[in-house]
Amino acid sequence: MFTTRIPPERLAVFQPFSRLADEQRILLSHQLEIQEASAGAIISTIGENGPDELFLLQGSVVVTGPEAKPIKVTAGDGRSRYSLLSLYSCKVTVTASTDVKFFTLDADLLQSLQSENVSGDFDNPELMAGSNSHPIVLEFYRSLMNNRLELPSLPEVSQRISQIIIDEELDINRIAALISLDASISARLLHLANSPIYRGRYPASRLQDAINRLGLKTTRHLVLAFGLKQQHKSNDPWVKQQLLTRWKKSVQMGALCFVLARHCTQIPPEEALLAGLLHNVGELPLIEFANQYPELHYDNDYLEQILLEARGQAGAMILHRWNLSMPLVTAVQHVDAWFYQSNATEPTLADILILARLHTLSMETQSPMIPDISQVPAFQKVAPGQLSDEMTLTILDSTREQIAEVKSLFNR
Repeated sequence: MFTTRIPPERLAVFQPFSRLADEQRILLSHQLEIQEASAGAIISTIGENGPDELFLLQGSVVVTGPEAKPIKVTAGDGRSRYSLLSLYSCKVTVTASTDVKFFTLDADLLQSLQSENVSGDFDNPELMAGSNSHPIVLEFYRSLMNNRLELPSLPEVSQRISQIIIDEELDINRIAALISLDASISARLLHLANSPIYRGRYPASRLQDAINRLGLKTTRHLVLAFGLKQQHKSNDPWVKQQLLTRWKKSVQMGALCFVLARHCTQIPPEEALLAGLLHNVGELPLIEFANQYPELHYDNDYLEQILLEARGQAGAMILHRWNLSMPLVTAVQHVDAWFYQSNATEPTLADILILARLHTLSMETQSPMIPDISQVPAFQKVAPGQLSDEMTLTILDSTREQIAEVKSLFNR
């Protein structure tokens, strides 16, 4: 092997570095070296003495884990935008199939780049859009920065309830009185408290009973979730139809995330439900903005390309302004990053969201090109071994009644 420096512009194609400013990539490039290896060479076995993260620049490799089928990665394909050592959550070996070029990076440095304060990017439209962004996406961010476009806000009652419930010393009667100002949210909380998911020995006939049964933290997540439907409304026919379609997808994702969290993780299922409902919240202002481009009205593939490019970052911006938790912001920001992996050993909201998305897409007859569920890091952390012959998650196939019950709460 021999080493040379990596050009800063080459870093832009890799997901962890794509949103860095040019000067940041220049500084980082001085810490990195291009390494070369011949076909057949074992580049790395992750372990105490191996490199922390590894990125492929040229050629092809095979990544193998102890109990999973090998993954072939070629420079330039979707998987090569991420660290090769994050394709499995277990120990892996990376072997060169051809002559290859690659570079390694300290995991702590990578994590700090991925976890930078989301608000730091929000005053720079070029940085938010990322390298090689679509002109419409860049103009969208410029409109936001110049206050020509507004981001959606939470309904006032949902905001007030969410803020007041943070104080766990508050009297339940006061919280119930505030929730009762919104008849729709009140009815849904009572219905959920008496549903098979939460049903107790005695029926909950009052809001106070429902809140006591659900708990304050659960109630807060549900209040936010029930308030989201109000964001999917418009008087414009095209926008109205688009928002209705997105809301249906949100409800499906919310239900899947709820069940995954409940059966496979220690994450509160209501928090996962909220993540699912919010997974495409970044599409709301994008659709409003896209309404001024007639060509997007008649070319759904073109529209989806725009939404795919910007919804994660736009969604993260919205949730940050709503003062929601960083795990929620991170999950929504990386909803389309199939091979995203945090340094956490336990499942995260991002893992649940990615799995639910892949499960949903795998059931669509005309789904876009997606990786096998078994090949993404989230699968090994959340639901290892739970894969059907149709490449869907068996836990979600076997809990359809629970999924339907959760969906019914938002389709009323």
